[in-house]
Amino acid sequence: MVDLLLLFILFMGFMIGLKRGFILQFIHMAGFVIAFVVAYYHYEKLVPALRLWIPYPTFGDSETAKLLFESTHLDDAYYRAIAFAILFFAAKIVLQIIGSMLDFVAQLPILRSINRWAGGALGFVEVYLIVFLILYVGALIPIESIQTKIQHSFMAMAIVKHTPFLSDMLKQMWIHYMG
Repeated sequence: MVDLLLLFILFMGFMIGLKRGFILQFIHMAGFVIAFVVAYYHYEKLVPALRLWIPYPTFGDSETAKLLFESTHLDDAYYRAIAFAILFFAAKIVLQIIGSMLDFVAQLPILRSINRWAGGALGFVEVYLIVFLILYVGALIPIESIQTKIQHSFMAMAIVKHTPFLSDMLKQMWIHYMG
């Protein structure tokens, strides 16, 4: 079931990119990259405050998460992931609003079919990366029902463990962090 939902979400990302076209989708993808960089450089500053505001969930069996990430300090990883997600999605929303104000750029005359298909490809990539972040954060939440759904989904496990560059990067940032 999770696999079908992921396929549907990725397909919708492609369709949205197809509708936006390459130029507008490129603006939105640049917003994604900027939001990622903002979150990457500032998430550690938010962690101490989150420890005060958000309790670490202790119900359920966190052994499945420990098996998934091979770490015993999942509470630290949890707070790093939540801080990163808050900063990322806040910046992404602001940049999405700014990107929507630049809709007029998409009206520039260009080869229509190339613009649409390239936009579809970028739309797929953007949604894939957002799904990756959501699944990675979800994999760190020690709630058995979430852990079970992720572990029993072929696509979710493949996305979390085998996304080039980002899987290892987030594992280093959140799981193996030695700061």
